[in-house]
Amino acid sequence: MAATVLYCSDAFWDAHGEQVVAIDPTVEVVRLVADEHITAGDVDRITVAHFSPDLWPGRTRPFLTVCLRAPNLRWMQLMNAGTDDPVFARLQGNGVTLTNAVGAAAPSIAQTVMLYLLALGRDLPRMMRSQTQRRWDPVTVTDLDGMRVGIVGMGAIGSHVARLAEPFGIRCVGLRRRPRGDEPCETWTSERFHELLGWADAVVVTAPLTEETRGMFDRAAFAAMRPGTWFVNVGRGEVVDEDALATALRSGHLGGAGLDVFATEPLPADSPLWAMPNVIVTPHSSGSSLIADRRINELFLDNFARWTRGEGLRNVVSD
Repeated sequence: MAATVLYCSDAFWDAHGEQVVAIDPTVEVVRLVADEHITAGDVDRITVAHFSPDLWPGRTRPFLTVCLRAPNLRWMQLMNAGTDDPVFARLQGNGVTLTNAVGAAAPSIAQTVMLYLLALGRDLPRMMRSQTQRRWDPVTVTDLDGMRVGIVGMGAIGSHVARLAEPFGIRCVGLRRRPRGDEPCETWTSERFHELLGWADAVVVTAPLTEETRGMFDRAAFAAMRPGTWFVNVGRGEVVDEDALATALRSGHLGGAGLDVFATEPLPADSPLWAMPNVIVTPHSSGSSLIADRRINELFLDNFARWTRGEGLRNVVSD
């Protein structure tokens, strides 16, 4: 049997190459060094690829471009959970088996959600502006105890949010298409979407991008929320009509927002969301942590061992 040829980043190989070789001593490697060109001969040899966290976002394009050109690529481990980007459908169309990293970054993202809720309750943006101006400006805070939080999307991230929220005295209700009964909080079907929006003090979006979720937070959705509701999005930017969101925030109908994902990334400099005093903008970094990176690389190593032994892979993405 021909040797497996792994395509990966230089950083991943430097850190984990010995572990890869211990799993398969015959493995050959093609490394992406910085963003240097990969020769056509090496592209043709690649059979396995690892899209490791260190490649995102700066080297994502050159890495994926090579994967799309690799005629013998058979399996690719992703660092991400969502596979809504068209590039992944193209890879599957080329016959590549994709495995994702669902759940690996969920604890980190859930902690960011709690950061947003605490920061909005303490009006941290205002306090930071006052600190910058050396201005003593006491504020009245809003405690999270007793707050009602609606979680739209009860996968790994939404479930972690519910677990972290409980010790704060927060009551969570989740929303998913078909509740399974094992969710860590009460969970409603998606038909009760607008009911959930009207019930919640804060709405947290962790849903993936699908045809059903695209644009689901439109003017009608924001109008269904009670005045002063907080809005948090760590799912996908395209689930939100950002013009409608900006209007609801500008009018005061929404009390504030914590946003990590946007329809266009990086968020354009002329977006009104940047300058709104009750909005926290972060650069799609809620899941970027050393622990999450370690989980993703450990998942690859486990799957690589399975691949070498001819066993089934974990987290295979369906077509």
